[in-house]
Amino acid sequence: MTAVIEPGLLNLFRWYVGIRLGFLVLAAVAMNSDNPPSPPHYPQVGIVLFGFLLILLLVPWFRTSMGRAFLPATITLAAIAPIVDAARTVTGRLDAGLSPNDALADYWIPFFLLFVPFVLIVWEYRYRWVLVFAVASTVVEAVVLAGIFETYSDRLVDYNIDLSVIGAILVGRGFLFAFVGFFITKLVARQREASEELRALAATTEQLATERERTRIARELHDTLAHAMTGTVIQLEAAEALWSVDPDRALEHVDRALVGTRSGLAEARRAIDNLRASPIDDLGLAGALNWLADETTATSGIPTTAVVSGSSARSLQPDLEHAAFRVTEEAVANAVRHGDPSHITITADLGSTVSVSVADDGSGFDPELVETGRHGLVGIRERATLVRGAVDIETSVGGGTTVRFTAPGESS
Repeated sequence: MTAVIEPGLLNLFRWYVGIRLGFLVLAAVAMNSDNPPSPPHYPQVGIVLFGFLLILLLVPWFRTSMGRAFLPATITLAAIAPIVDAARTVTGRLDAGLSPNDALADYWIPFFLLFVPFVLIVWEYRYRWVLVFAVASTVVEAVVLAGIFETYSDRLVDYNIDLSVIGAILVGRGFLFAFVGFFITKLVARQREASEELRALAATTEQLATERERTRIARELHDTLAHAMTGTVIQLEAAEALWSVDPDRALEHVDRALVGTRSGLAEARRAIDNLRASPIDDLGLAGALNWLADETTATSGIPTTAVVSGSSARSLQPDLEHAAFRVTEEAVANAVRHGDPSHITITADLGSTVSVSVADDGSGFDPELVETGRHGLVGIRERATLVRGAVDIETSVGGGTTVRFTAPGESS
């Protein structure tokens, strides 16, 4: 089982839990009002379970400390919480003297709430775990209902309740999860294979571009530096031959050799600049981000700070490090060129999920321009996509801009 979570999927999970918790809180408030709803709700258990789940999802420490167990644990809790919450409402209504039909009036709610953990499992895990979820959720709910019917059997004997209908609904839901999950997992697998092929193609394209650049530089060195050095040798040999016979002409050849040497030196420096490694190669991602902040401050005059958290010893994939740095570099350059900010802040968290954000207090821009390819955002998004990352942009005219890059932090 993998511990990598798609950032957008985790945010969806948080929103679902938060919204469900909000509805439960509203139900609790309504139950304590002067005009409580009928039939009554008993959301206390649900508030505790969904509240605890929301804390797990929002506090980064839990995800870091739990590691690979984080996602299975939260999905399990998300599957159990609706069942237990609904069971508490049913027993509360039976204790209040309501008929079984009234007690089970809205027992259909867990049917839909369980689709959220179902989607998470389908997206993140293989089909066998979808089957485990389909069977386990059906069995757990059947056991809970059997316990309720056993406990209140003396109350239910006078009512004509067809338990086979409820059982058929539970089994039908399990088969639905298994059936739909099979096709969705196939689609997800194909989508991931296509993404892997795209990344491999991008890596091959980048490698070919690197080879072409090396060939170009080698040709350039041959056509400039090598020719310059060859000319220098010829001039010095001529000067040596003429030194005792015609010193003046010998000095002319020496002067020509100096001119050729200076020209060759300039070409060599230019070639070295073209070949110079990225700061990441010497400093690592954390050091490169600090270097970028210092370099931006020195060259633009705009105070730029970098705050990097996470394990400095953590080794990330080179393509992930380069993508994170280039996205940050482009975002900083955009802020300097377009934003006219008084301060730029680079914030990075190099944990299980690599997150780097660039925030400025500049002029901002119209968010609708994001989709038109302006401000270099197309290149930023393409770099992020190559490492299974995402870029979120928060901006408004006059309100500054924040560019946030996130990607799974797989170690190398």
